[in-house]
Amino acid sequence: MQGLWGTVDLIRRLLRRDRMTGQAVRFVMVGLINTVVDLGAFYLLGLIPGMSHVGAKGISYVLGICNSFAWNKYWTFNARGSERGKREFAVFFLVNLPPLAVNVVVFTILGFWLDSGSLWVRMAKAFAAAVVAVTWNFLGSRYFAFRHTALKRSQHG
Repeated sequence: MQGLWGTVDLIRRLLRRDRMTGQAVRFVMVGLINTVVDLGAFYLLGLIPGMSHVGAKGISYVLGICNSFAWNKYWTFNARGSERGKREFAVFFLVNLPPLAVNVVVFTILGFWLDSGSLWVRMAKAFAAAVVAVTWNFLGSRYFAFRHTALKRSQHG
């Protein structure tokens, strides 16, 4: 039973919002949810006759941004009591514009290179773009969009 409680305690410590590590773990978990939202929306938008793949990718990513804002505001950075919602969303959206461009450009370029290179090379490029986007999004969210709550609680570490 000690092992179970030790695991529960570790998970609790990893998810603490008052530490950057806890915020980062929560942020990555939200990112996984956003991936499902993005891919699900992309698939559904692709069913619309005449919808371009690049347009569908752009719209699906923006839907992921909206989902991400809500989860990160209330769960990752605990900014629910904040009266800065419009400002937070505007800054959060601006922070997410460069990764939006990276995602759409990478998506488009990968479409051109679909028949060239191995699957692993294409996956590595997509993974690298995702890592850059997640890193940018976390730091931008923590230090710009939600800095009034994220940094105040993390003075201890």
